[in-house]
Amino acid sequence: MTAAKDLMFKGIKYTVGAIPVMFIGPSLIHNAFMNKHTNWHYLVLGIGILLCGLSVYLMYKGIQIMVKSIFDEEQ
Repeated sequence: MTAAKDLMFKGIKYTVGAIPVMFIGPSLIHNAFMNKHTNWHYLVLGIGILLCGLSVYLMYKGIQIMVKSIFDEEQ
């Protein structure tokens, strides 16, 4: 039971870590589109897109680990 509980907490850590990135990524993308006149536009846009992709990956990984902790029959 403790192994499943440890996996659950690990999955929760991934999903909690993804929450700030979910807000920072779109904020950077919005900032990049509002400041098209600067030379840093494409760099900020690329970082925002990477952070959005990172948030999707972290949420996927966290949910996958939580489901594994719930439905894993080995323990």
